[in-house]
Amino acid sequence: MNNLPKKTKAFFMLLILEFFILISLFFLKPDMIGQKNYILLSATFFLALWSFSTDLVMALFGALFLVLAYGSYILYQAIFAGVFNFTFLTDYFWLLVFPIVAYTSSQLGEGINDSNKSIQELRKNIQALVRVDNLTGLGNKQKFYEDLSEEMRRARRHGFDLSMMIVKIMFFKELIDIYGKSKTNEIIMLMVKNIEETLRAEDKKYRLEDDTFAFILPNTNKNGAEVIKNRIRTNLSAITLNSGKKEEKLNFNFKIGILEYDQKTSDVFEIKHKLEKELEYDV
Repeated sequence: MNNLPKKTKAFFMLLILEFFILISLFFLKPDMIGQKNYILLSATFFLALWSFSTDLVMALFGALFLVLAYGSYILYQAIFAGVFNFTFLTDYFWLLVFPIVAYTSSQLGEGINDSNKSIQELRKNIQALVRVDNLTGLGNKQKFYEDLSEEMRRARRHGFDLSMMIVKIMFFKELIDIYGKSKTNEIIMLMVKNIEETLRAEDKKYRLEDDTFAFILPNTNKNGAEVIKNRIRTNLSAITLNSGKKEEKLNFNFKIGILEYDQKTSDVFEIKHKLEKELEYDV
């Protein structure tokens, strides 16, 4: 509550005050206690709920509907039933209560929605600053682009070899459907462990998407990358999942693409696109 904007807090307090006044009238004026006013109070409550969950225009339409309905009731009572003993504090003030409550509730709802949007935007900005994948501890896509740009500059400046590798789990959605999210995460961690045991300490490792990993291999030409690729393929084909006392050998498809840096382009997005194209040639 302390983190809400002052305007939102004000509408919240105002709505509470409005219902406090309404309920207090039932205690201060015993002649208000009756089926009609109970129905009107209930209608006001549900109008507040409706207005809170929609925009101002729809909220005022809801209030207008109740005003017309109650106004028609008063008119009917006066014309056909001959009832003229209506007073402002017990009858007519409801015609003001409906739009006031609708406006206050709608503004409160919009204020909270705006706050939630700000929080979501803040979370996205924070996520953009984070360079580590939450599950695996590997670098994320943004970290990959940063490191790739740096390694490409280094390779061009000193004439070093540089290769990149991408590993994509095929039918990842089906894998989740079969094993569930928790077991799939275990499988991913087993993959990461096997891959880290295969790669060198100086090789840089990333998780680009839920089903895609990438590695930057400094001082490695295409032949060296092919050797690493074959080792990774062998290790990934031997993954077993412990399920209680049983060990289940996993059979899942993945593709591996490798690309040697030509030391010409400086566009990391173009390099990543070429690297992804290499997946098509892995059969």
